[in-house]
Amino acid sequence: MADQCNNPRGVIVLLDPVTEWKAVLDAAVRLGYLVIGVQLSPIPEAMRAFFPTTSMLEDAGASRALDRQDRDVFSCVQALMLAVEELQTDKDIESLSIRAMIPLSETGVDFSDTISAMLGLTNHNPLDSVLCRRDKGFMKQAVAKQSGLQVAKFARIGKNAQRDLEAKMDALSLEYPVVIKTPQGFSTKDVYICTNLDDARTALTNIFDNQGPDGRAAPCALLEEYIGGTEFAVNLLASRKNQTGAAGLIVTDVWVYDKTNTARYNGAEMCDPNDPTLKEICDYAKGVARAVGIEYGAAHVEIKAKQISNPKDIIYTHPVMMEIGARLSGGRKAIMTQAAYQNQWDPFEALIQSHLGELDDTTLSSPPLHVYHMFLPVEKAGRIKERNSILDDTGKADNPIETLHSHFWLAKVGDHVQETTDITSCAGFVWLVGEKSKVRRDATLILDSFKLETEDEA
Repeated sequence: MADQCNNPRGVIVLLDPVTEWKAVLDAAVRLGYLVIGVQLSPIPEAMRAFFPTTSMLEDAGASRALDRQDRDVFSCVQALMLAVEELQTDKDIESLSIRAMIPLSETGVDFSDTISAMLGLTNHNPLDSVLCRRDKGFMKQAVAKQSGLQVAKFARIGKNAQRDLEAKMDALSLEYPVVIKTPQGFSTKDVYICTNLDDARTALTNIFDNQGPDGRAAPCALLEEYIGGTEFAVNLLASRKNQTGAAGLIVTDVWVYDKTNTARYNGAEMCDPNDPTLKEICDYAKGVARAVGIEYGAAHVEIKAKQISNPKDIIYTHPVMMEIGARLSGGRKAIMTQAAYQNQWDPFEALIQSHLGELDDTTLSSPPLHVYHMFLPVEKAGRIKERNSILDDTGKADNPIETLHSHFWLAKVGDHVQETTDITSCAGFVWLVGEKSKVRRDATLILDSFKLETEDEA
């Protein structure tokens, strides 16, 4: 799509664009903005397939695409200012300025607010809480201190202090299972549920002997209390600040996960954000977002909650934060939310308005359609000998599946794969949308047809 902004309202910068980058770019153009895409963080090899190239960004409508991959904030600001000057000259625009910086990955959260401040923008989240929005230890401290909300007990373990593991467990009164994770990971990368001391030591070795998911060496590992219960994701957008300077928070969508005890997801099902049985969870998520300083843009809060049954329904209570991401949720959740509302609400235009500080506070109605996100696993490591499914490689199905929205294969015949332990090591994903009974029928049909046969590597 060619650049369509002849009289642009300004420039929107997409930082480390991964999550729904094409939909956000299209929304920015529809709203009358030019777009600059910047890849500031180095791309780990395992994640390269998820990141757009500069040519992909420009072909999609970005006016400029900067591939830096150096984490150099000063040089990035310099390059952005020069790019704006070039656009102003090339398009013969009297005045052009950057209006908002939108992180579209966890790594983008590292830098977006700092770069915004250096550019002279005021519509960014507080700089004194940047660490709390990215480091999984500091965010727990902030939530406990700023809001008084319950969080999982945790301790940091340094690379040279792994022998202290048992002592730290005793100090926190922890018993197995426990969680070992890297503090600046994303998704379920480098998250280990450990049922014994050997598991925990292996997890620490994996974290310290390898680069983290963001391409950095982890300065420490986190030992966390394992929180049982049902896992939810609550997604929010910050709305326009009121007269007191406080931003509102809008719950846009809620998801409940089906997850194994190995941190592996089987699927995620969309819930009604107005369901009264989820009120405590949604209120808790808002408190978490406020505690880490989210005043602009999106928040993705991952929560565990207890399920309590009464004669009328099931209520979820006693929520505990696992972590929060100060960015748009992955897993196509925003696209599927848009589909659930039958395109009557645009989450991508709302995201841009939120970063601009222009999103009006509102309560979304209940979505008329149901969504299910399926994760197709690799059960055994090896070379893929055969992959059978009613879904083909083109994003279509061999036979019509009424509720199929889209699907994506990560693994193909001939690939060498590891057993699925996190989202990025799945064989593929499927998204279904429609009436709940039909969605569940089609999910069973797809899962029954799926077979992945691997053979041992020589």
